[in-house]
Amino acid sequence: MEKIIMNHSTQIKLTAPTLSVTDFNLPSLHLLHDEITVILKDTEIHLGEFNDDNSQAPLLLDSIIVLKQLSCIFKLISLVDAEALNNAIVHGLKQLYDSGDNSNIDLIMDLSEAIMTLDRYVEFVLLTESIEPTLLLPIINKLNAHSQIAPIAADHFSAFGSSSIIIANPEKNFQPLNELNLDQALLTYAYRSGLGVIMINQDGNINQDDQQKLDAMSAACALIAANTSSLFWQAASAAVTDIATILPLNISQKHTLIYVEQQFQNYLPVMDTRFADLVSFAGQRDTEAAKMLREQYAANQLEGPQRQQMERFLFGPNRDLMDTLNTIIQTQINTIKENVDSYARGDSINPVDLQTSQIIEGLTTLSSSLHLLGLSNAANSLTKAAEAVSNWRAPTPEDCDHLLLTLMHAENATIAMAEMHTPGAIYLPLNNPHISLHQINTAYDTLIEESRTAIASAEQAINDYLAEPERDILNIKNIPEMLRQVSGAVRFLQLPTPASMFSQLASYLQQRIHSGSRIDDGTLAYIADVMMAVDYHLDGFENNRLVSKRALDVGQHSLSQLLAA
Repeated sequence: MEKIIMNHSTQIKLTAPTLSVTDFNLPSLHLLHDEITVILKDTEIHLGEFNDDNSQAPLLLDSIIVLKQLSCIFKLISLVDAEALNNAIVHGLKQLYDSGDNSNIDLIMDLSEAIMTLDRYVEFVLLTESIEPTLLLPIINKLNAHSQIAPIAADHFSAFGSSSIIIANPEKNFQPLNELNLDQALLTYAYRSGLGVIMINQDGNINQDDQQKLDAMSAACALIAANTSSLFWQAASAAVTDIATILPLNISQKHTLIYVEQQFQNYLPVMDTRFADLVSFAGQRDTEAAKMLREQYAANQLEGPQRQQMERFLFGPNRDLMDTLNTIIQTQINTIKENVDSYARGDSINPVDLQTSQIIEGLTTLSSSLHLLGLSNAANSLTKAAEAVSNWRAPTPEDCDHLLLTLMHAENATIAMAEMHTPGAIYLPLNNPHISLHQINTAYDTLIEESRTAIASAEQAINDYLAEPERDILNIKNIPEMLRQVSGAVRFLQLPTPASMFSQLASYLQQRIHSGSRIDDGTLAYIADVMMAVDYHLDGFENNRLVSKRALDVGQHSLSQLLAA
Protein backbone atom coordinates (compact mmCIF):
# COMPACT_ATOMS: atom_id res chain seq x y z
CA MET A 1 0.00 0.00 0.00
CA GLU A 2 1.33 3.39 -0.95
CA LYS A 3 2.66 5.42 1.93
CA ILE A 4 0.31 8.30 2.74
CA ILE A 5 0.67 10.84 5.54
CA MET A 6 -2.64 12.23 6.79
CA ASN A 7 -3.50 14.58 9.62
CA HIS A 8 -6.29 13.72 12.07
CA SER A 9 -8.87 15.97 10.42
CA THR A 10 -8.59 14.15 7.09
CA GLN A 11 -8.81 10.62 8.42
CA ILE A 12 -11.58 8.42 7.04
CA LYS A 13 -14.39 7.92 9.57
CA LEU A 14 -15.25 4.25 9.32
CA THR A 15 -17.37 3.52 12.39
CA ALA A 16 -21.04 2.82 11.72
CA PRO A 17 -23.09 5.70 13.20
CA THR A 18 -25.69 4.68 15.77
CA LEU A 19 -28.08 7.61 15.98
CA SER A 20 -31.53 6.04 15.85
CA VAL A 21 -33.54 2.89 16.51
CA THR A 22 -36.22 1.31 14.37
CA ASP A 23 -38.84 -1.43 14.49
CA PHE A 24 -37.83 -2.60 11.00
CA ASN A 25 -37.49 -6.39 10.73
CA LEU A 26 -33.72 -6.72 10.25
CA PRO A 27 -33.55 -10.56 10.22
CA SER A 28 -35.68 -10.66 7.07
CA LEU A 29 -33.29 -8.33 5.26
CA HIS A 30 -30.31 -10.43 6.39
CA LEU A 31 -31.90 -13.48 4.79
CA LEU A 32 -32.46 -11.61 1.53
CA HIS A 33 -29.19 -9.69 1.40
CA ASP A 34 -27.23 -12.07 -0.82
CA GLU A 35 -30.09 -12.38 -3.29
CA ILE A 36 -30.56 -8.59 -3.43
CA THR A 37 -26.84 -8.15 -4.09
CA VAL A 38 -26.95 -10.61 -7.01
CA ILE A 39 -30.02 -8.92 -8.52
CA LEU A 40 -28.47 -5.45 -8.40
CA LYS A 41 -25.14 -6.71 -9.74
CA ASP A 42 -26.91 -8.36 -12.70
CA THR A 43 -28.84 -5.14 -13.33
CA GLU A 44 -25.61 -3.16 -13.32
CA ILE A 45 -24.07 -5.59 -15.84
CA HIS A 46 -27.14 -5.45 -18.09
CA LEU A 47 -27.12 -1.65 -18.03
CA GLY A 48 -23.43 -1.65 -18.96
CA GLU A 49 -23.98 -4.02 -21.87
CA PHE A 50 -26.86 -1.87 -23.16
CA ASN A 51 -24.65 1.20 -22.85
CA ASP A 52 -22.08 -0.50 -25.10
CA ASP A 53 -24.59 -1.97 -27.55
CA ASN A 54 -28.25 -0.93 -27.77
CA SER A 55 -29.14 -4.29 -29.35
CA GLN A 56 -28.81 -5.67 -25.80
CA ALA A 57 -32.03 -3.89 -24.79
CA PRO A 58 -33.79 -7.23 -24.00
CA LEU A 59 -31.39 -7.57 -21.06
CA LEU A 60 -32.98 -4.44 -19.60
CA LEU A 61 -36.37 -6.12 -19.79
CA ASP A 62 -34.99 -9.11 -17.88
CA SER A 63 -33.79 -6.77 -15.15
CA ILE A 64 -37.10 -4.90 -15.08
CA ILE A 65 -39.00 -8.16 -14.46
CA VAL A 66 -36.69 -9.20 -11.62
CA LEU A 67 -36.62 -5.71 -10.07
CA LYS A 68 -40.42 -5.59 -9.98
CA GLN A 69 -40.30 -8.78 -7.93
CA LEU A 70 -37.70 -7.13 -5.70
CA SER A 71 -40.05 -4.17 -5.17
CA CYS A 72 -42.68 -6.60 -3.93
CA ILE A 73 -40.14 -8.06 -1.50
CA PHE A 74 -39.19 -4.61 -0.19
CA LYS A 75 -42.88 -3.86 0.26
CA LEU A 76 -43.44 -7.15 2.06
CA ILE A 77 -40.69 -6.45 4.59
CA SER A 78 -41.74 -2.77 4.89
CA LEU A 79 -38.49 -1.28 3.56
CA VAL A 80 -40.49 1.35 1.72
CA ASP A 81 -37.62 3.75 0.99
CA ALA A 82 -35.70 1.00 -0.81
CA GLU A 83 -38.94 0.11 -2.60
CA ALA A 84 -39.32 3.72 -3.80
CA LEU A 85 -35.76 3.80 -5.16
CA ASN A 86 -36.16 0.39 -6.75
CA ASN A 87 -39.36 1.53 -8.49
CA ALA A 88 -37.53 4.63 -9.77
CA ILE A 89 -34.84 2.36 -11.21
CA VAL A 90 -37.53 0.25 -12.91
CA HIS A 91 -39.08 3.36 -14.50
CA GLY A 92 -35.68 4.53 -15.73
CA LEU A 93 -34.80 1.14 -17.22
CA LYS A 94 -38.22 0.93 -18.91
CA GLN A 95 -37.66 4.36 -20.42
CA LEU A 96 -34.36 3.18 -21.90
CA TYR A 97 -35.91 -0.08 -23.10
CA ASP A 98 -38.86 1.64 -24.75
CA SER A 99 -36.64 4.16 -26.55
CA GLY A 100 -33.79 1.77 -27.32
CA ASP A 101 -31.55 4.83 -27.07
CA ASN A 102 -28.19 4.25 -25.41
CA SER A 103 -27.09 7.81 -26.08
CA ASN A 104 -29.09 9.13 -23.11
CA ILE A 105 -25.95 9.35 -21.02
CA ASP A 106 -27.52 11.39 -18.21
CA LEU A 107 -30.19 8.76 -17.55
CA ILE A 108 -27.71 5.89 -17.80
CA MET A 109 -25.33 7.58 -15.36
CA ASP A 110 -28.16 8.33 -12.92
CA LEU A 111 -29.34 4.73 -13.13
CA SER A 112 -25.84 3.48 -12.45
CA GLU A 113 -25.62 5.75 -9.41
CA ALA A 114 -29.04 4.60 -8.20
CA ILE A 115 -28.16 0.90 -8.45
CA MET A 116 -24.94 1.50 -6.53
CA THR A 117 -26.78 3.56 -3.91
CA LEU A 118 -29.48 0.92 -3.38
CA ASP A 119 -26.84 -1.77 -2.94
CA ARG A 120 -24.98 0.37 -0.42
CA TYR A 121 -28.19 1.35 1.37
CA VAL A 122 -29.18 -2.25 2.03
CA GLU A 123 -25.75 -2.85 3.55
CA PHE A 124 -26.04 0.46 5.42
CA VAL A 125 -29.32 -0.65 7.04
CA LEU A 126 -27.77 -3.95 8.15
CA LEU A 127 -24.67 -2.27 9.57
CA THR A 128 -26.36 0.61 11.38
CA GLU A 129 -29.43 -1.52 12.25
CA SER A 130 -31.58 1.45 11.36
CA ILE A 131 -33.08 3.15 8.33
CA GLU A 132 -32.85 6.74 7.10
CA PRO A 133 -35.13 7.25 4.05
CA THR A 134 -34.11 10.88 3.52
CA LEU A 135 -30.69 9.69 2.32
CA LEU A 136 -32.34 8.18 -0.76
CA LEU A 137 -34.55 11.14 -1.70
CA PRO A 138 -32.00 12.97 -3.89
CA ILE A 139 -31.35 10.02 -6.21
CA ILE A 140 -35.04 8.98 -6.22
CA ASN A 141 -36.13 12.45 -7.31
CA LYS A 142 -33.31 12.69 -9.83
CA LEU A 143 -34.48 9.48 -11.50
CA ASN A 144 -38.16 10.41 -11.27
CA ALA A 145 -37.41 13.67 -13.06
CA HIS A 146 -36.41 11.67 -16.17
CA SER A 147 -39.89 10.10 -16.18
CA GLN A 148 -41.69 13.39 -15.36
CA ILE A 149 -42.79 12.00 -12.00
CA ALA A 150 -43.40 14.58 -9.27
CA PRO A 151 -40.60 14.75 -6.69
CA ILE A 152 -41.13 13.20 -3.26
CA ALA A 153 -41.31 15.81 -0.50
CA ALA A 154 -38.55 15.94 2.10
CA ASP A 155 -40.98 15.11 4.91
CA HIS A 156 -42.73 12.28 3.06
CA PHE A 157 -41.17 9.44 5.07
CA SER A 158 -41.33 11.26 8.41
CA ALA A 159 -45.11 10.94 8.76
CA PHE A 160 -46.29 8.16 11.05
CA GLY A 161 -47.16 5.06 9.03
CA SER A 162 -45.23 6.08 5.92
CA SER A 163 -42.39 3.70 6.74
CA SER A 164 -41.01 1.69 9.62
CA ILE A 165 -40.79 3.62 12.88
CA ILE A 166 -37.52 5.52 13.29
CA ILE A 167 -36.62 7.15 16.61
CA ALA A 168 -33.86 9.71 16.04
CA ASN A 169 -31.63 10.35 19.06
CA PRO A 170 -33.48 8.07 21.51
CA GLU A 171 -31.47 9.32 24.49
CA LYS A 172 -32.75 12.85 23.88
CA ASN A 173 -36.31 11.55 23.72
CA PHE A 174 -36.28 9.98 27.18
CA GLN A 175 -36.12 11.48 30.64
CA PRO A 176 -35.59 9.32 33.76
CA LEU A 177 -38.25 9.59 36.45
CA ASN A 178 -35.68 10.58 39.06
CA GLU A 179 -35.22 13.87 37.19
CA LEU A 180 -38.92 14.81 37.36
CA ASN A 181 -39.36 15.25 41.12
CA LEU A 182 -42.27 12.79 41.19
CA ASP A 183 -43.12 9.97 43.59
CA GLN A 184 -41.30 7.24 41.68
CA ALA A 185 -42.30 4.41 44.01
CA LEU A 186 -46.01 5.29 43.89
CA LEU A 187 -46.02 5.68 40.10
CA THR A 188 -44.22 2.38 39.67
CA TYR A 189 -46.74 0.62 41.95
CA ALA A 190 -49.67 2.10 40.02
CA TYR A 191 -48.23 1.05 36.67
CA ARG A 192 -47.42 -2.46 37.84
CA SER A 193 -50.91 -2.96 39.20
CA GLY A 194 -52.37 -2.32 35.74
CA LEU A 195 -49.65 -4.30 34.04
CA GLY A 196 -50.54 -7.34 36.13
CA VAL A 197 -54.11 -7.17 34.85
CA ILE A 198 -52.93 -6.90 31.25
CA MET A 199 -50.54 -9.84 31.55
CA ILE A 200 -53.18 -12.33 32.70
CA ASN A 201 -56.18 -11.09 30.70
CA GLN A 202 -57.12 -13.54 27.95
CA ASP A 203 -60.68 -12.67 26.98
CA GLY A 204 -60.95 -8.88 27.18
CA ASN A 205 -63.44 -8.98 30.06
CA ILE A 206 -62.59 -6.61 32.92
CA ASN A 207 -64.23 -6.40 36.34
CA GLN A 208 -64.47 -3.23 38.37
CA ASP A 209 -61.38 -3.96 40.46
CA ASP A 210 -59.26 -4.61 37.36
CA GLN A 211 -60.58 -1.45 35.71
CA GLN A 212 -59.47 0.61 38.71
CA LYS A 213 -55.97 -0.84 38.36
CA LEU A 214 -55.90 -0.02 34.65
CA ASP A 215 -57.09 3.51 35.41
CA ALA A 216 -54.28 3.88 37.96
CA MET A 217 -51.79 2.69 35.36
CA SER A 218 -53.08 5.19 32.83
CA ALA A 219 -53.10 8.02 35.39
CA ALA A 220 -49.50 7.27 36.36
CA CYS A 221 -48.32 7.54 32.75
CA ALA A 222 -50.46 10.64 32.15
CA LEU A 223 -48.91 12.37 35.17
CA ILE A 224 -45.41 11.60 33.92
CA ALA A 225 -46.29 12.78 30.40
CA ALA A 226 -47.63 16.04 31.86
CA ASN A 227 -44.23 16.71 33.45
CA THR A 228 -42.00 15.94 30.47
CA SER A 229 -42.22 16.40 26.72
CA SER A 230 -40.04 13.36 26.00
CA LEU A 231 -41.35 11.14 23.23
CA PHE A 232 -40.96 8.01 25.33
CA TRP A 233 -43.36 9.02 28.08
CA GLN A 234 -45.82 10.58 25.64
CA ALA A 235 -45.88 7.23 23.84
CA ALA A 236 -46.26 5.33 27.12
CA SER A 237 -49.23 7.49 28.09
CA ALA A 238 -50.86 7.11 24.67
CA ALA A 239 -50.31 3.34 24.75
CA VAL A 240 -52.15 2.73 28.05
CA THR A 241 -54.94 5.29 27.70
CA ASP A 242 -58.27 3.40 27.63
CA ILE A 243 -56.28 0.20 27.18
CA ALA A 244 -59.17 -1.93 28.41
CA THR A 245 -60.85 -1.39 25.04
CA ILE A 246 -58.15 -3.34 23.18
CA LEU A 247 -57.60 -6.24 25.56
CA PRO A 248 -56.37 -8.92 25.35
CA LEU A 249 -52.97 -7.83 24.04
CA ASN A 250 -50.70 -10.02 21.98
CA ILE A 251 -47.28 -11.19 23.17
CA SER A 252 -45.40 -8.43 21.37
CA GLN A 253 -47.56 -5.71 22.90
CA LYS A 254 -47.13 -7.21 26.37
CA HIS A 255 -43.36 -7.26 25.92
CA THR A 256 -43.49 -3.59 24.96
CA LEU A 257 -45.38 -2.66 28.13
CA ILE A 258 -42.94 -4.70 30.22
CA TYR A 259 -40.15 -2.61 28.68
CA VAL A 260 -41.97 0.53 29.79
CA GLU A 261 -42.22 -0.86 33.33
CA GLN A 262 -38.46 -1.43 33.38
CA GLN A 263 -37.90 2.18 32.39
CA PHE A 264 -39.70 3.36 35.52
CA GLN A 265 -36.44 2.36 37.23
CA ASN A 266 -34.28 3.29 34.24
CA TYR A 267 -33.11 -0.34 34.06
CA LEU A 268 -32.49 -0.61 30.33
CA PRO A 269 -30.92 1.64 27.66
CA VAL A 270 -33.37 3.54 25.47
CA MET A 271 -31.23 2.77 22.42
CA ASP A 272 -33.44 -0.27 22.00
CA THR A 273 -35.81 -1.40 19.26
CA ARG A 274 -38.53 -1.71 21.91
CA PHE A 275 -38.64 2.10 22.06
CA ALA A 276 -39.69 2.03 18.40
CA ASP A 277 -42.14 -0.79 19.16
CA LEU A 278 -43.70 1.38 21.86
CA VAL A 279 -44.18 4.35 19.52
CA SER A 280 -45.59 2.04 16.84
CA PHE A 281 -48.06 0.48 19.27
CA ALA A 282 -49.13 3.79 20.80
CA GLY A 283 -49.32 5.64 17.48
CA GLN A 284 -51.82 3.14 16.11
CA ARG A 285 -54.31 3.83 18.91
CA ASP A 286 -57.45 5.76 17.96
CA THR A 287 -57.24 8.37 20.70
CA GLU A 288 -56.46 12.06 21.00
CA ALA A 289 -53.21 11.21 22.83
CA ALA A 290 -52.16 8.98 19.93
CA LYS A 291 -52.89 11.78 17.45
CA MET A 292 -50.66 14.17 19.37
CA LEU A 293 -47.98 11.47 19.56
CA ARG A 294 -48.04 11.02 15.78
CA GLU A 295 -47.48 14.75 15.33
CA GLN A 296 -44.58 14.74 17.79
CA TYR A 297 -43.09 11.69 16.09
CA ALA A 298 -43.16 13.39 12.67
CA ALA A 299 -41.11 16.28 14.06
CA ASN A 300 -38.45 13.98 15.50
CA GLN A 301 -35.65 14.05 12.93
CA LEU A 302 -31.88 13.78 12.84
CA GLU A 303 -30.00 17.04 13.03
CA GLY A 304 -28.19 18.32 9.94
CA PRO A 305 -24.66 17.25 11.00
CA GLN A 306 -25.96 13.84 12.06
CA ARG A 307 -27.60 13.31 8.69
CA GLN A 308 -24.35 14.28 7.00
CA GLN A 309 -22.53 11.72 9.14
CA MET A 310 -24.99 9.04 8.02
CA GLU A 311 -24.57 10.16 4.42
CA ARG A 312 -20.77 9.92 4.63
CA PHE A 313 -21.05 6.40 5.94
CA LEU A 314 -23.57 5.42 3.25
CA PHE A 315 -21.29 6.56 0.46
CA GLY A 316 -18.08 5.55 2.21
CA PRO A 317 -16.15 2.28 1.91
CA ASN A 318 -18.30 -0.84 1.64
CA ARG A 319 -17.64 -4.33 2.92
CA ASP A 320 -15.78 -5.51 -0.19
CA LEU A 321 -13.36 -2.60 0.01
CA MET A 322 -12.78 -3.04 3.74
CA ASP A 323 -12.16 -6.76 3.30
CA THR A 324 -9.64 -5.96 0.57
CA LEU A 325 -7.91 -3.38 2.77
CA ASN A 326 -7.79 -5.87 5.62
CA THR A 327 -6.19 -8.49 3.35
CA ILE A 328 -3.58 -6.02 2.10
CA ILE A 329 -2.73 -4.82 5.61
CA GLN A 330 -2.50 -8.37 6.99
CA THR A 331 -0.07 -9.15 4.16
CA GLN A 332 2.01 -6.12 5.12
CA ILE A 333 2.04 -7.24 8.76
CA ASN A 334 3.08 -10.77 7.82
CA THR A 335 5.92 -9.41 5.68
CA ILE A 336 7.22 -7.37 8.61
CA LYS A 337 6.96 -10.41 10.89
CA GLU A 338 8.98 -12.47 8.42
CA ASN A 339 11.65 -9.76 8.27
CA VAL A 340 11.80 -9.60 12.08
CA ASP A 341 12.03 -13.39 12.28
CA SER A 342 14.83 -13.46 9.71
CA TYR A 343 16.66 -10.70 11.59
CA ALA A 344 16.34 -12.52 14.93
CA ARG A 345 17.54 -15.83 13.47
CA GLY A 346 20.43 -14.18 11.66
CA ASP A 347 19.85 -16.31 8.54
CA SER A 348 19.43 -13.46 6.03
CA ILE A 349 22.05 -12.82 3.36
CA ASN A 350 21.35 -9.07 3.64
CA PRO A 351 23.44 -6.79 5.88
CA VAL A 352 22.00 -5.95 9.30
CA ASP A 353 21.54 -2.27 8.40
CA LEU A 354 19.52 -3.22 5.32
CA GLN A 355 17.35 -5.57 7.36
CA THR A 356 16.55 -2.92 9.97
CA SER A 357 15.84 -0.43 7.17
CA GLN A 358 13.32 -2.86 5.67
CA ILE A 359 11.62 -3.33 9.04
CA ILE A 360 11.50 0.42 9.71
CA GLU A 361 10.15 1.16 6.23
CA GLY A 362 7.47 -1.49 6.63
CA LEU A 363 6.43 -0.14 10.03
CA THR A 364 6.36 3.46 8.79
CA THR A 365 4.30 2.58 5.73
CA LEU A 366 1.90 0.52 7.80
CA SER A 367 1.57 3.33 10.35
CA SER A 368 0.66 5.79 7.59
CA SER A 369 -1.96 3.40 6.23
CA LEU A 370 -3.57 2.97 9.64
CA HIS A 371 -3.55 6.75 10.20
CA LEU A 372 -5.46 7.12 6.95
CA LEU A 373 -8.03 4.59 8.16
CA GLY A 374 -8.50 6.40 11.46
CA LEU A 375 -6.79 3.68 13.53
CA SER A 376 -4.68 6.23 15.37
CA ASN A 377 -3.74 4.23 18.47
CA ALA A 378 -2.33 1.33 16.45
CA ALA A 379 -0.66 3.74 14.03
CA ASN A 380 1.06 5.68 16.83
CA SER A 381 2.30 2.43 18.38
CA LEU A 382 3.84 1.44 15.05
CA THR A 383 5.57 4.81 14.78
CA LYS A 384 7.11 4.33 18.22
CA ALA A 385 8.10 0.78 17.28
CA ALA A 386 9.87 2.08 14.16
CA GLU A 387 11.82 4.53 16.33
CA ALA A 388 12.79 1.70 18.66
CA VAL A 389 13.97 -0.48 15.77
CA SER A 390 16.14 2.39 14.48
CA ASN A 391 18.07 2.18 17.76
CA TRP A 392 18.59 -1.57 17.57
CA ARG A 393 22.17 -2.70 17.85
CA ALA A 394 21.89 -6.03 19.65
CA PRO A 395 18.13 -6.38 20.31
CA THR A 396 17.08 -8.71 23.09
CA PRO A 397 14.26 -11.27 22.74
CA GLU A 398 12.13 -8.87 24.77
CA ASP A 399 12.69 -6.17 22.13
CA CYS A 400 11.48 -8.51 19.40
CA ASP A 401 8.50 -9.64 21.51
CA HIS A 402 7.49 -6.02 22.10
CA LEU A 403 7.60 -5.34 18.35
CA LEU A 404 5.52 -8.44 17.59
CA LEU A 405 2.98 -7.38 20.23
CA THR A 406 2.69 -3.99 18.54
CA LEU A 407 2.11 -5.72 15.21
CA MET A 408 -0.57 -7.89 16.81
CA HIS A 409 -2.35 -4.76 18.06
CA ALA A 410 -2.31 -3.42 14.49
CA GLU A 411 -3.62 -6.75 13.24
CA ASN A 412 -6.45 -6.68 15.79
CA ALA A 413 -7.39 -3.09 14.92
CA THR A 414 -7.61 -3.92 11.21
CA ILE A 415 -9.63 -7.08 11.77
CA ALA A 416 -12.04 -5.15 14.03
CA MET A 417 -12.36 -2.48 11.33
CA ALA A 418 -13.32 -5.10 8.74
CA GLU A 419 -15.81 -6.71 11.12
CA MET A 420 -17.50 -3.34 11.63
CA HIS A 421 -18.31 -3.41 7.92
CA THR A 422 -19.57 -6.99 7.96
CA PRO A 423 -23.37 -7.06 8.26
CA GLY A 424 -24.47 -9.27 11.12
CA ALA A 425 -20.98 -9.72 12.55
CA ILE A 426 -21.05 -10.57 16.26
CA TYR A 427 -18.78 -8.47 18.45
CA LEU A 428 -17.59 -10.58 21.35
CA PRO A 429 -15.63 -8.93 24.14
CA LEU A 430 -11.84 -8.97 23.91
CA ASN A 431 -10.95 -8.80 27.59
CA ASN A 432 -7.22 -9.27 27.03
CA PRO A 433 -5.72 -6.90 24.42
CA HIS A 434 -2.62 -9.11 24.22
CA ILE A 435 -4.60 -11.93 22.57
CA SER A 436 -4.72 -12.21 18.80
CA LEU A 437 -8.19 -11.42 17.46
CA HIS A 438 -7.50 -13.74 14.54
CA GLN A 439 -6.77 -16.63 16.88
CA ILE A 440 -9.78 -15.99 19.10
CA ASN A 441 -12.06 -15.70 16.04
CA THR A 442 -10.69 -19.02 14.85
CA ALA A 443 -11.48 -20.49 18.26
CA TYR A 444 -15.04 -19.15 18.09
CA ASP A 445 -15.49 -20.59 14.59
CA THR A 446 -14.25 -23.97 15.81
CA LEU A 447 -16.62 -23.90 18.78
CA ILE A 448 -19.59 -23.12 16.56
CA GLU A 449 -18.67 -25.82 14.07
CA GLU A 450 -18.21 -28.47 16.75
CA SER A 451 -21.38 -27.40 18.57
CA ARG A 452 -23.48 -27.69 15.42
CA THR A 453 -21.89 -31.06 14.67
CA ALA A 454 -22.84 -32.26 18.15
CA ILE A 455 -26.40 -31.03 17.68
CA ALA A 456 -26.61 -32.84 14.34
CA SER A 457 -25.38 -36.03 16.03
CA ALA A 458 -28.02 -35.65 18.75
CA GLU A 459 -30.70 -35.14 16.11
CA GLN A 460 -29.55 -38.30 14.32
CA ALA A 461 -29.67 -40.22 17.60
CA ILE A 462 -33.28 -39.12 18.09
CA ASN A 463 -34.10 -40.21 14.53
CA ASP A 464 -32.55 -43.61 15.24
CA TYR A 465 -34.60 -43.84 18.42
CA LEU A 466 -37.77 -43.04 16.49
CA ALA A 467 -36.96 -45.55 13.74
CA GLU A 468 -36.87 -48.54 16.08
CA PRO A 469 -40.27 -49.94 17.11
CA GLU A 470 -38.93 -50.92 20.54
CA ARG A 471 -37.46 -47.42 21.13
CA ASP A 472 -34.08 -48.59 22.47
CA ILE A 473 -32.97 -46.10 25.13
CA LEU A 474 -29.32 -46.80 24.27
CA ASN A 475 -29.74 -44.68 21.12
CA ILE A 476 -30.19 -41.50 23.13
CA LYS A 477 -28.23 -42.17 26.33
CA ASN A 478 -25.31 -39.95 25.17
CA ILE A 479 -27.46 -36.97 24.24
CA PRO A 480 -27.51 -35.30 27.72
CA GLU A 481 -23.71 -35.18 27.86
CA MET A 482 -23.57 -33.83 24.28
CA LEU A 483 -26.05 -31.11 25.21
CA ARG A 484 -24.02 -30.14 28.28
CA GLN A 485 -20.89 -29.79 26.15
CA VAL A 486 -22.73 -27.59 23.67
CA SER A 487 -24.18 -25.58 26.55
CA GLY A 488 -20.69 -24.78 27.82
CA ALA A 489 -19.46 -23.83 24.36
CA VAL A 490 -22.48 -21.61 23.72
CA ARG A 491 -22.04 -19.88 27.07
CA PHE A 492 -18.44 -19.10 26.07
CA LEU A 493 -19.90 -17.49 22.93
CA GLN A 494 -21.85 -15.06 25.15
CA LEU A 495 -25.22 -16.68 24.38
CA PRO A 496 -26.61 -17.26 27.88
CA THR A 497 -30.21 -18.03 26.87
CA PRO A 498 -29.39 -20.91 24.46
CA ALA A 499 -26.82 -22.19 26.95
CA SER A 500 -29.39 -22.27 29.75
CA MET A 501 -31.95 -23.96 27.47
CA PHE A 502 -29.55 -26.79 26.63
CA SER A 503 -28.47 -27.19 30.25
CA GLN A 504 -32.09 -27.58 31.38
CA LEU A 505 -32.90 -29.87 28.47
CA ALA A 506 -29.91 -32.09 29.32
CA SER A 507 -31.07 -32.43 32.94
CA TYR A 508 -34.62 -33.23 31.86
CA LEU A 509 -33.52 -35.81 29.31
CA GLN A 510 -31.13 -37.41 31.80
CA GLN A 511 -33.99 -37.95 34.24
CA ARG A 512 -36.17 -39.48 31.53
CA ILE A 513 -33.41 -41.86 30.48
CA HIS A 514 -32.76 -42.93 34.09
CA SER A 515 -36.46 -43.63 34.57
CA GLY A 516 -36.29 -46.05 31.64
CA SER A 517 -39.75 -45.02 30.44
CA ARG A 518 -40.60 -44.79 26.77
CA ILE A 519 -40.47 -41.23 25.40
CA ASP A 520 -43.53 -40.43 23.31
CA ASP A 521 -43.54 -38.58 19.98
CA GLY A 522 -44.99 -35.37 21.46
CA THR A 523 -42.15 -35.12 23.98
CA LEU A 524 -39.58 -35.80 21.27
CA ALA A 525 -41.14 -33.02 19.19
CA TYR A 526 -40.65 -30.57 22.07
CA ILE A 527 -37.03 -31.73 22.47
CA ALA A 528 -36.48 -31.22 18.73
CA ASP A 529 -37.91 -27.68 18.97
CA VAL A 530 -35.34 -26.74 21.61
CA MET A 531 -32.45 -28.25 19.67
CA MET A 532 -33.48 -26.64 16.38
CA ALA A 533 -33.94 -23.23 18.02
CA VAL A 534 -30.39 -23.24 19.36
CA ASP A 535 -28.97 -24.62 16.11
CA TYR A 536 -30.77 -21.88 14.16
CA HIS A 537 -29.24 -19.29 16.48
CA LEU A 538 -25.76 -20.76 15.95
CA ASP A 539 -26.33 -20.80 12.19
CA GLY A 540 -26.93 -17.06 12.25
CA PHE A 541 -23.86 -16.60 14.43
CA GLU A 542 -21.75 -18.66 12.03
CA ASN A 543 -22.94 -16.86 8.90
CA ASN A 544 -22.99 -13.30 10.28
CA ARG A 545 -26.76 -13.17 9.98
CA LEU A 546 -29.00 -11.59 12.58
CA VAL A 547 -31.75 -14.05 13.46
CA SER A 548 -35.22 -13.47 14.79
CA LYS A 549 -35.82 -14.08 18.49
CA ARG A 550 -38.99 -15.96 17.60
CA ALA A 551 -37.07 -19.19 17.11
CA LEU A 552 -35.76 -19.00 20.67
CA ASP A 553 -39.26 -18.11 21.87
CA VAL A 554 -40.57 -21.31 20.28
CA GLY A 555 -37.74 -23.31 21.83
CA GLN A 556 -38.32 -21.79 25.27
CA HIS A 557 -42.06 -22.50 25.03
CA SER A 558 -41.39 -26.14 24.17
CA LEU A 559 -38.86 -26.40 26.99
CA SER A 560 -41.38 -24.99 29.46
CA GLN A 561 -43.87 -27.64 28.31
CA LEU A 562 -41.30 -30.35 29.02
CA LEU A 563 -40.38 -29.03 32.45
CA ALA A 564 -44.00 -28.53 33.44
CA ALA A 565 -45.01 -32.08 32.52
